[in-house]
Amino acid sequence: MRTAEKKLFASLSQAKSANNKMLKQEKNEEIRATLRFFNSNITSQLKGLSFYVKPRVRRQTKTTVGEKAKLYVGVVPKKQKPKQKRTYKRQQRHQKKPRHEFSFDDFIALPMCFVKDFLGNEYLINSALYHYDEQFAVNRANNKTIDKVELFMNARNIRHHDNTVIASRKTQNEKLRFIY
Repeated sequence: MRTAEKKLFASLSQAKSANNKMLKQEKNEEIRATLRFFNSNITSQLKGLSFYVKPRVRRQTKTTVGEKAKLYVGVVPKKQKPKQKRTYKRQQRHQKKPRHEFSFDDFIALPMCFVKDFLGNEYLINSALYHYDEQFAVNRANNKTIDKVELFMNARNIRHHDNTVIASRKTQNEKLRFIY
């Protein structure tokens, strides 16, 4: 199928070149008009057939005797492209919500919690742990008891039994504050 189209394309291109030669030589205006009409008809047919014909590839020039063949042609850009500056998106500052102070009364009201002090010791507080009507906390590592007031003064963070933080502070000088 394609070979027939290629043959037709070749014969039409030859007819067009012959038509162009006749058009250049002809002096009569009526004959020139008919030649132009045939020329436009041939070009429209060639456009339709160009789909079946591969585009011509330029052949490489042959090297002269003694000259070495160039494998790659180096193309040097005329001017170096300017580097694009990176634009960084500015992050909006996270506004902190005012946190309420965690008081000793809130601390006593908790039925059960874990407390971590600034030394890294972890204590368990349970409202059922009473000794002579005073509550105390138990160190989880060595089971030693400590007074609840003293522990509150040294507490770094206070957590629920499921390890969610209730209140915390970064330094001993700060006050314990609720975490929401």
